[in-house]
Amino acid sequence: MSNAIASAPASSANLGPGFDCLGLGLELRCRVEAHLADTWVVEELDKAFEPRPADYVRRVVTDAIGRPARLVIDNQVPRSRGLGSSAAVMTACAAAALRAAGEEPTSEQLYELVTAIEGHGDNAGAAVYGGLVAVAGNTLRHLELSPDLAFVFGVPHERLKTREARHALPAEIPRAAAARNVARTAFLVEGLRTGDPAAFAEAGGDEIHEAYRHPLSPITGQMMAAARAAGALHTAWSGAGPTAIAITTDPQPVVAALEAALADRGRVLVLDVAKDGWR
Repeated sequence: MSNAIASAPASSANLGPGFDCLGLGLELRCRVEAHLADTWVVEELDKAFEPRPADYVRRVVTDAIGRPARLVIDNQVPRSRGLGSSAAVMTACAAAALRAAGEEPTSEQLYELVTAIEGHGDNAGAAVYGGLVAVAGNTLRHLELSPDLAFVFGVPHERLKTREARHALPAEIPRAAAARNVARTAFLVEGLRTGDPAAFAEAGGDEIHEAYRHPLSPITGQMMAAARAAGALHTAWSGAGPTAIAITTDPQPVVAALEAALADRGRVLVLDVAKDGWR
């Protein structure tokens, strides 16, 4: 096969206390067209993105097919905003390259390829499989998600690289804080499953990563506070930020609150859940 097309969705990882283990696929996609080639050519249609392809693009395709390719990337997922852009790009690139090489990829194959580079499977799992996923090592499970929930995102123009956000985290956290976060995660999963406001009320206030990242992006915390005041059931950093996610059953007042908090410093998105992951 001379060329092929694949796409993969954005994702929001952590969702607060589910650090490195929860991910949610979102209908904002990266689309890739791949052609087998003798030398590397990577073209990005959105010139607002970095002009030179990241090394992980070449690495995931090399791992997938063992040779260069010409890749045309149409990525609608904002980069360095906490929306899983790298996982979406890698998943779509690997899937398109495998199709160009005459092989129809499997989800298991793509998840292994992307996780090997990402280092953990929350964004990778959501990009590959879609929906709400929990990951632990090489094990992934889909979790139930209430159809009554809406997901609103405040996306600042400013970027925050995952490497920088990771560097802000301490090597150790107090045992009591870890215990509180375990409880928060249990209530978060229950809230996501049922939409129960009482469960969500116990899920906020992460102490593993958000508490240490707030100084890196004050606007993220401001958006979270504004969304809660407008009635959001739960707010969190989306991945490593600076995007904030607000979970609600009534998106309009939350959208208005996030727009006011951002002013001219970003945009607000209401995104559907990507139920089918890559395609």
